[in-house]
Amino acid sequence: MSDPLRGRCLCGDVRFRLAGHVLEAGGCHCTQCQRWSGPYWSAATVRQDELVLEHGQESLAWYPSSDHAERGFCVICGSSLFWRETREDAETVDVSIGALDQPTGLSLGYHIHAASAGDTYEVPSDAPRHEGGRG
Repeated sequence: MSDPLRGRCLCGDVRFRLAGHVLEAGGCHCTQCQRWSGPYWSAATVRQDELVLEHGQESLAWYPSSDHAERGFCVICGSSLFWRETREDAETVDVSIGALDQPTGLSLGYHIHAASAGDTYEVPSDAPRHEGGRG
């Protein structure tokens, strides 16, 4: 296995590594993600048990952004780091691609909620595009 991907928040207090492989990577253009991260949220999906916090557990907070999901961020610098479903059987977590150390070797394989995209950019056409969610 190649070296694990590592990442951190802007201030460096929350540091993590991805102990397994990325299942998929994509962009979400919903209005919540736009407010959370700018034009859109780009994330790498991994199994929850393969996201290893190496430092800063006390600086990581989770905001319940809907009735089915929460978003993890650094309480010191405010960096957007993680998104996960709150179902007990949820197995994955989305990790901000922007928080990962470069180079990642990743490319976005899909775009969801493209119908909600902001008016300051075009949704890339080089990957599958879904007007709503992935379902």
